[in-house]
Amino acid sequence: MDKRDIKTDKWRYKMTTNTLGASRTFSGWIPASWAYPETGVTRDLRLDFMRGFVIPLLFASHFEYFSALMFIGWERIGVISTAEIFVILSGIVVGMVYGKKVKQAGVAAAMPGLISRSVALYRISVLMILTIAALRFIPWLDTTIVTTFHDPYGGKTHQLYPPIDASIFEVISKALLLQIGPHQFQIVGMYVVMFILFTPLVFLMLGNKQMGLLLGLSWVLYLINLGSNPFLRPTNAQFEYAFPILSWQLLYVHGMVAGYYKQQVVQFFAATARGKRLVVLCIALSLGFILFTWNHPLEQFPEWARLHFVPAETFLYWYNTYFTKNTLGIGRLMNVVVLFIAIYTLMTVCWQPLNRMLGWFFIPLGQASLYVFFIHVFLLLLIANTPLPGYENFWINTGIHIGLLALVWVLVKRQFLFRWIPH
Repeated sequence: MDKRDIKTDKWRYKMTTNTLGASRTFSGWIPASWAYPETGVTRDLRLDFMRGFVIPLLFASHFEYFSALMFIGWERIGVISTAEIFVILSGIVVGMVYGKKVKQAGVAAAMPGLISRSVALYRISVLMILTIAALRFIPWLDTTIVTTFHDPYGGKTHQLYPPIDASIFEVISKALLLQIGPHQFQIVGMYVVMFILFTPLVFLMLGNKQMGLLLGLSWVLYLINLGSNPFLRPTNAQFEYAFPILSWQLLYVHGMVAGYYKQQVVQFFAATARGKRLVVLCIALSLGFILFTWNHPLEQFPEWARLHFVPAETFLYWYNTYFTKNTLGIGRLMNVVVLFIAIYTLMTVCWQPLNRMLGWFFIPLGQASLYVFFIHVFLLLLIANTPLPGYENFWINTGIHIGLLALVWVLVKRQFLFRWIPH
């Protein structure tokens, strides 16, 4: 056994001890045997579980039929959406997976893998855009749901593609620049651009021990966009209207840093008094944000599902001032961070029962989240072109959502089209 093996075994023992210790510290009544088993492998099933949990929330957001999923999907577990969770998890996973190669052999050695992944992500984004563009020419197929975006607040409907009689060169050029495409898939476009533009730079700075400078620059870009009116859109890609990259890079970059230094971060929260106090604070703040968001005056929710200790006018003012989604208001940003830490802690100390109950469903979806994002666009088209009811019945809508999730789970387990669709 060489020194690296000895060092790894010591780290595994230390992290397992810390995890068990954390389970006793945070909740004395939770058995230590429920804790997540730290084995030292790069893949973290807790992150896969969390990404899988995002999928039902995604369906609640994009298949807009009021159902049981809306009680968790429409900002009911905090003033956050699936997008924030997806971006921060993506950053963490990239930091963990490619960061391991960077630490072992340097940024140059990791570049072939980064380039290959960039090409695959970009290719699937352009393929999605052009496929939907081509489907518009099928006479009996209504593609409105993926070729337009209706703003419920402004009352306007925006065309996401050039006119049907536009030249093929215009369509292809806009597709290559990610300036068109279904809005349900545009967050993947943002991820593609962030992966290409930010990932090598982040690893280069982390490899040169410039973490402080990196995080400082990330905050400068975020604050510049937060204070700009209108906000800046440097790439001019379509996703910038909903996810301006100067704002959303903050979550991705910080996620990458957390993934790169995952061992140290986990040890801080699990084994230090300050870290444990911060975890307790994050749990308390997460509960506070949940109570706050339940005051949202959404008329779709029944009276028993809403709170009223924050007046509607006050709530909407705070929401529009501190919790804006496109520019990542500071309140929303704080909610994302504290909720992530709280959920990760819960999954650490209660992993065994959670995994037994729901891991079989969420983990496969989480490990194929990009595939699910791709497939769900075509499921949207399918549902929009079927003679189903008018989506006014709560139980029928719930059945539709559950059926779609079950279908996607089966497709993932069968690895349907995995050879061609990145997952």
